[in-house]
Amino acid sequence: MKVIASLAALLGLVQLATSSPAPLAARNNADAAASSSNGFDQQTSAYTASSAFPTSMFASYYNSPASMTAEPRPVVTDVQRNSVFPDILANPTILPLGPSSSEAVYPVATGTASPDIVSQVRKELTDIFSSSSANCTKCTDALKSAQKLARQSPKDVPAMLIEMCTKYSYKSASTCAKSYAPQVLGSVYSQILSYADFSANSTDAQYMCNIVVGSSTSNCSLPKPRHLDDTFLDNWFYGKRTPPSSYNKNVGEPTENGKDLRVLHMSDIHVDPRYFVGGEAACTNGRCCRADAYNSTLSNGNFTQGMLPKSNISEVSTYWGNFKCDTPWSLVLSTLEAVTPLNGGDEVDMSIHTGDMVVHDLVQFISQDLVKYTHQSLYDSIRSMLGKGPVFNAIGNHDSSPSDFASQGALPDGRSDQLSWDWDNLARLWEAEGWFNHAQAEQVRSHYAGYSVTPRKGLRIIAINTDFWYKNNVFNMIHTQNPDYSGSLRFLTDELFHAEKRGERVWIVGHVLTGWDGSNPLDNPTNLFYQIVDRFAPHVIAHIFFGHTHEDQFNVFYTNNGTSKAAAAAKAVSFMAPSITPGNNVNPALRIMHVNASTYEVMDYHQFYTRVPTFPDLPASSHGPIYEYLYSARSAYGNFTASNANSSHPVAGGMWPASAPLNATFWAKLTEEMAVRKELVQQFTVYQGRNSPKSPKCTTDDCVKAKICYMQSGSAILGKQCPQGFGSVQS
Repeated sequence: MKVIASLAALLGLVQLATSSPAPLAARNNADAAASSSNGFDQQTSAYTASSAFPTSMFASYYNSPASMTAEPRPVVTDVQRNSVFPDILANPTILPLGPSSSEAVYPVATGTASPDIVSQVRKELTDIFSSSSANCTKCTDALKSAQKLARQSPKDVPAMLIEMCTKYSYKSASTCAKSYAPQVLGSVYSQILSYADFSANSTDAQYMCNIVVGSSTSNCSLPKPRHLDDTFLDNWFYGKRTPPSSYNKNVGEPTENGKDLRVLHMSDIHVDPRYFVGGEAACTNGRCCRADAYNSTLSNGNFTQGMLPKSNISEVSTYWGNFKCDTPWSLVLSTLEAVTPLNGGDEVDMSIHTGDMVVHDLVQFISQDLVKYTHQSLYDSIRSMLGKGPVFNAIGNHDSSPSDFASQGALPDGRSDQLSWDWDNLARLWEAEGWFNHAQAEQVRSHYAGYSVTPRKGLRIIAINTDFWYKNNVFNMIHTQNPDYSGSLRFLTDELFHAEKRGERVWIVGHVLTGWDGSNPLDNPTNLFYQIVDRFAPHVIAHIFFGHTHEDQFNVFYTNNGTSKAAAAAKAVSFMAPSITPGNNVNPALRIMHVNASTYEVMDYHQFYTRVPTFPDLPASSHGPIYEYLYSARSAYGNFTASNANSSHPVAGGMWPASAPLNATFWAKLTEEMAVRKELVQQFTVYQGRNSPKSPKCTTDDCVKAKICYMQSGSAILGKQCPQGFGSVQS
């Protein structure tokens, strides 16, 4: 019986989102210009990257960057230690044994441990798993038993996890030992078990069994969301739940040339410094495009790392990248190189990066040094290639070690600072790159890599760590009825009040989205976020920017918890940016937004992408990836003639006015139009995966209705009410 596996399943590893558009016709207008229908300046429609790696990007390399037979391995200096990161950290043929043992952080034991506590808990767990109780009862009982061990003898928890994982065949013995080692996941789970409340009135155990152990294993249902009643909301908003009747906006200064700002929105770079050229790109074991990966239909795994015979490879990992793999250095720098040319030769005015720079990897291969190496090298590259414009970053769930984790400041035993190394490192880097001054960087240290800054008159950018509503952050499995145990939403709300007083427009920047199909975020914190948006949009909140899904998506927020999905009730929109990584089965993409310099509203955005299927032939050519124009949001979506007559917000002639921003009303009207013109949903689906041949179509009534529902769902609660199974184009 695998129910714990119940205890060991206290950690199913996070998998990439799954699911998959029909391809658009190829574009051949490499020298043409693409302009949006409202008369914006022309935008370059394509850019061909150089075939040569920009060797000047780094001072030196551990290998020759000139050859396309291997990815370059730059020598990166850890400025904090004044020493270089060793080659073994990112050498593709020498995968690390695991993070340092010093990275293990345990809870403080409470009281004196019973001499036989380990054997006692072992017997209790064995009895629980062999009983005839319902699986959900077994799971919650197992957690209570394990809590005794975590509180009395926390350092014995990893060994117990490994033992239970192996005994009940939750994973292979080798994987159990690597995954639940103290410095990997073992000590973290010791903390969660110790700090959780497993009493009858708490929902912590139900959340753990449903999300961490898994509903299919535990048969535990997810607890009902907490109702945020009037008393709670009155207190939350300091008795000011109603926006002011008048609002004087502190409008921004026009640009020198009178044109709109150009703002880059990029996300989910996921550089893989251990990417192995010539390996297995369609693996069934390991991480694809790694020296130890293989496809079990052609290999039994018995080969020297990095020397899998070509006859045993189903799809070769190429120099520029593959659909099932994260981003090699060559593709990262080609993409950054393309930004300025795609913007007509001018540097963008500013950039937003919505998180996830670090590779997806097995837990035992993630370490603090790998995270620091990735951030140091990528931020230096971004600063070099994007020029003077500031870059505003959000931390992603993969930008920590272990991945997905962020610990709250209210944790006991002084454990609130166990990830402070991460916030401190980001603060130091963002200040060193010239994007923040020292006072602004200090906010990053204090708010889990969050901050509130004003880059231009009338604009405030507020970034928050969205790991605190991500379901795979196990620290969210404690105090589950508190929608803001971290205090991040209190920080956001207070900053929005300050912005309201100053007449500022606000961009909220984060990583994990709040809604869509509800598969990623948690109910309670995203419900509170929805109430915050309802209170401050649209007069304060101009836009919300996320990433995480690797897909081109959006969410509309409506008044009164979305009880009416009419366009007239729309209050805000969140944009989920497409990823630079091609994993899983999407084409890398960039988005350049045209933003009104006075109101800070998006007037249009232009999306560019490069085709992964062309990568195998590039080494034999004289150039690198070609970045093509995909679409303009205004041109693709601004025709509402089919639904206009029945809309709560009709527009003259059914066409969105050229002078109007792409605000929440625009995107809400798009969902109304999609309900009438179903082919628009398929067009949207093509854009989701950026013309990937791997993406499934969305032409059935079930799929169309589901996707429209996702677009209209800005919280996890709303998203889960939609039909499931159509949320992603990845596979």
